[in-house]
Amino acid sequence: MKRRTLLGLLLSFPLARAQCPPTPALTEGPYYLREVPRRRDLREGLPGIPLRLTLRVQERACRPLEGVRVDLWHTDALGRYSGVNAPGVFCRGWQPTDNQGQAEFLTLFPGWYPSRTPHLHLRVEAGGRSFATQLFFPEEVQRQVYAQPPYAERGMPRIGNRQDGIFRADLLLNPRPEGEGYRADFALTLPF
Repeated sequence: MKRRTLLGLLLSFPLARAQCPPTPALTEGPYYLREVPRRRDLREGLPGIPLRLTLRVQERACRPLEGVRVDLWHTDALGRYSGVNAPGVFCRGWQPTDNQGQAEFLTLFPGWYPSRTPHLHLRVEAGGRSFATQLFFPEEVQRQVYAQPPYAERGMPRIGNRQDGIFRADLLLNPRPEGEGYRADFALTLPF
């Protein structure tokens, strides 16, 4: 086949659009509270190792979604959920995504409780629909964090990632040291 004919044939097919695989949905969990403050800093002066988390929300065509609500909640360093087994709304909040589809939170590395590996809960509302998932931490990072106060008094989690019935390796964060704490980024691709 001549080069010009081949080029013409290739150009006649529509260009494939980029597709991002949807983020796996996981249970929202029993501790979601809708009435929490819109805020970036969720720490409320509590002790713990800082965690700066940037979430990028995108559609399946990989385009960022602006103005969607992103809720984040998790336990404090002692493994307590605010509004459930401790008063208040610490380690809870929501942010709208910016024009790059990003929402950033400053929070604490979560503690653990006996039946789960350490995790973060996320809920996204876009176009009248909601999506929930959870994010997890590498056990190597957990060992570093839980050797420091105030986590050290409780020691390592009783349940490792692989023993947690909800854990998924494709929802594992890759935290990197930043100052006195960690920074992590994660892209959430909505399935709808």
